Amino acid sequence: MRDRFCSYYTNSKDITKYMVSKLGVVDNDVILEPSAGEGIFIDEVLEADKLAQIDALDINSDAISILKKKYEDNSAVIVRETDTLLDEQLDLYSISQLWLKQTDTLFDKQLDMFSSLGGHYTKVIGNPPYGAWQDYEKRDVLKKKFAGHYVKETYSLFLLRCISVLRMNGRLSFIIPDTYLFLNMHSRLRELILTNTKIDEILIFPSKFFPGVSFGYSHLSIITLERCDRKSALDNTFRIIQGFNSSSEFGTLLGNERDRPENLQIYSFKQRDILENEQCRVILAESKTSTLLSQSAQKLGDVADVVTGFYTGDNLRFIKASGKDVKGAKNYDVIDPATVVRCTSLYGIPDVEEGYVPYIKSAAKRRYVRQSDEWFVRWDKATIDFYNKNKKSRFQNSSFYFKTGIGIPMVKSSTIRAFLMADHVFDQSIVGIFPKDPSRLYYLLAVMNSDTINDLVHAINPTANNSSNYIKQLPYIEPAADVLEEITRMVEEVISFESNADYENADRLHSKINAIVGQIYLHEN
Repeated sequence: MRDRFCSYYTNSKDITKYMVSKLGVVDNDVILEPSAGEGIFIDEVLEADKLAQIDALDINSDAISILKKKYEDNSAVIVRETDTLLDEQLDLYSISQLWLKQTDTLFDKQLDMFSSLGGHYTKVIGNPPYGAWQDYEKRDVLKKKFAGHYVKETYSLFLLRCISVLRMNGRLSFIIPDTYLFLNMHSRLRELILTNTKIDEILIFPSKFFPGVSFGYSHLSIITLERCDRKSALDNTFRIIQGFNSSSEFGTLLGNERDRPENLQIYSFKQRDILENEQCRVILAESKTSTLLSQSAQKLGDVADVVTGFYTGDNLRFIKASGKDVKGAKNYDVIDPATVVRCTSLYGIPDVEEGYVPYIKSAAKRRYVRQSDEWFVRWDKATIDFYNKNKKSRFQNSSFYFKTGIGIPMVKSSTIRAFLMADHVFDQSIVGIFPKDPSRLYYLLAVMNSDTINDLVHAINPTANNSSNYIKQLPYIEPAADVLEEITRMVEEVISFESNADYENADRLHSKINAIVGQIYLHEN
C-alpha cells in the first residue's frame, strides 16, 4: 500500500520477520518506528517481545487513526497524544507502551533532543517514504537542517535522522531503495554510515518482492546496522547479498548456512576499503572490475570532456522527424527536406525564416556509426535567440555542438552502443564524449563499445541512466603506442564496414577490437 506521502506500507511477512530478527529485540528495548503506517512492524516486534517500548511516528493523520483503533484494546499498548517533553506520565511507565504521535519525523523536536544527548533508542525499524515530493519552502528548511546532504530524497534523510537518535550499540533495520550505495548525491550519507555505524548485512532484491511497488530504475534493499565509534566502524566487515528469487529466501539467512539457496551472490566488504573508493561508492562486481574502478589512476574525465546536450524547451514545436516510422515520432511533425541546411554555426542558419539541422536524439541501432539522420532541430537565427532567452530551454555545453566526438544514450540498455558524432547538435538525452587529444578518438570509441566498459558502466551506476557524472568516472587506460595505432586502424576499418552496411565483417572486426580492449583493461593474456 502506498499513500500520498510516498510511504510504502510493508505487508510481507517474510520481510517483517527477517528485519525484526536482525534487530534482536529484547526486554525493555526502546524502539522507534519513524513511519509506522499500518503498524506491520509494530505487530512483528510485539510478537517477538511484548516488553518492548515502541514510539510510533507518522505524519499521516489517516495512519494515526488506523493505529489508534488497531491498538485501543491491546493491554500492551498505550495510545496517546501528548507533549512528550512535558508529559509526566511517561516517566511512570516501566513496561510495554506504544506511543503514537502525529508528527513529521524529519522535524520532530524530541528527536532533536535525543540526538543531542547521544541517542535514545536501542532499536529502529521501518520502511521510510521514498520519492516523496517536498515543496520548495520545506526543502529550504531541510537544506539547513541536513546541510551537505541531498534533501530531495526522503528515505536518505530518514536514515540519517534515525541513526542520529540511536544509542551507542543500538541497531537499525530499514527497507529502502538501493541507490544510497552508489549514487553521487548520497556520497555524504555513505561516509556517515561507514564512519559511525557497523553495517551488519544488506540484502538487495527486486522491488516486485514488495507488494505494490515496482521500480524500473533500482532495486530495494534491507540494511541492518549498529551505531558505534569510528574505529569499530572502520574495522568492520559486512556482507551484501543479492540474487534472490523470492522473499521466502530471506528466512534462510537466519538459520544454517547449509540451507542457503545456491542462487545467492554474497559479497564481503571492509568499511575502511569502501571509504577509500571514489565517493565512498559500494561496487557490486567481480574482483577485477571492482579493483579497476577503485584503483585506476586515470579517469575518462581526465582525457575527455564528458557533457550532456541541448533541450529546446518545447520539443514538439522545434523538433521534427524524418518520418512517422522513426521510434518515438508519433506526435512529431515530419521534416520538409527543403528546410534542412548543413550549418555548424551556434548563431543559427543565416538568411532563412525557418531552417533545421540534423539532431541526435536517440540511441544508435548499431555501434560506431549512425546509419541515417532521423531527427532535426530548428536552428534559424530567430529560434536560436528564443533558445537563449527561454527559461525552459537549455543551451548547455554549446561549445561542443557540431564538434567531432562520441555519443552514447543517457537511457541505459543492456549493451552500450557508442557512435561517432560530427557536425550535429545532440540532445540532453545523449552523453557526448570529446577527447582532449583528437588522436585518441577512435581508441575511445573502441573502449566505449567494449564489453569491459559496458560491465564497468553497470557496476558504477546500476540505475537506468548513463549520466555524464558517472561516465567521466570510468577508468582510462592508455595502451602502448603500437597497440593504440593498431586499434585506431581497426576502428577506421570497422567504420567503413558499418557505413557500407557490411555488418558481417563489421561484427567480426569488432569482436577482435573488443578482445584487445579487454586485455588492456583486465590485463588478460
